Amino acid sequence: MGCRVRRFEAGVVYSAVARCNDRQFLFRPHHNPEAPLLDAACPAHALDPRNDLEPVPSAVNVVGASLGRALANRPVDLGWFEVNLHHEHAGITPGDDAQRAAIPHLLRDAHSLIARELNRLLGRENHVYGERYRAEPCLDDASAEQQLVYAMANAVKDGQVARVADSPFFSTYRHLAFGEPLRFWYIDRTAWWRKGGPRRGNRPKDHLKWVELSLAPLPGWRALTVHQRRTRFRKLVREAEEIAAKEREAEGCSVVGVPALRRVDPHDRPRNPKRTGRQPLCHAADPTARRAFAREWREFLKAYRAASIAFRSGDFTVEFPDGSFRPPLVTMYAASAL
Repeated sequence: MGCRVRRFEAGVVYSAVARCNDRQFLFRPHHNPEAPLLDAACPAHALDPRNDLEPVPSAVNVVGASLGRALANRPVDLGWFEVNLHHEHAGITPGDDAQRAAIPHLLRDAHSLIARELNRLLGRENHVYGERYRAEPCLDDASAEQQLVYAMANAVKDGQVARVADSPFFSTYRHLAFGEPLRFWYIDRTAWWRKGGPRRGNRPKDHLKWVELSLAPLPGWRALTVHQRRTRFRKLVREAEEIAAKEREAEGCSVVGVPALRRVDPHDRPRNPKRTGRQPLCHAADPTARRAFAREWREFLKAYRAASIAFRSGDFTVEFPDGSFRPPLVTMYAASAL
């Protein structure tokens, strides 16, 4: 079964999800509690340029630095980015045509950097992401808020922690709730290799750089002050935590807890993985809006298929529907030419 045709429209919030290959626990927490950007086995002062200790990044830092580097090259209005044991949630709102066209490149670059750094960290060579990201539009402010809170409270909903603030994974919660900066480090390995790579006197640490993430407010929150946004955000998250607590109490369940999450093997996977449901076409609080979008989507697919057939038949001047992307061209070679 093929992937859904990608379509991004300016000013619309998109909720995106990507999963790790085989749902391995590749994002499991292993950071130093005193220095969340470093591996637990790495001394907290390893980032000090005055010593020769080589800093080892945590998964939290790998995700943050990779996302920051990708955003620096492909600026897009990012609303949130949350990570769980084996998947991630992102909220993206393209502000104009340039940002709309940059979304696939942003996610590709971020995932590529995350994969390389995680594989280096874990000593593995396989794929990190097992499938292309899934993205659905949020047709109104209510559904955008709902998707934001769903992403934030995902670890709480799954019974891993009791409060969002307790999550040991990469999270933008404290930035959105309290304005704490999202600052991460990385080794510029391109610069390191240009200077000779593993030669004496060329420390990777000498090519350490910092990057800071900046998030954009939801379209429905842009008229609010910063204080109002943070207050509303904390209120929505607190309500989600209370609902999850009542559900756990009714079911007689308890949370896994951070210590148990830190003992998880990153090469392990769920014993009884949840079955992936059908991808929703969109998110909307009003059923009428969902039905209208479904009708519009069917017309969009008709126009896209016609343009795709013409394009793959050699008509490279054909116009594609607004917000969509041209399909890849596959060249067939004769067996004798191989």
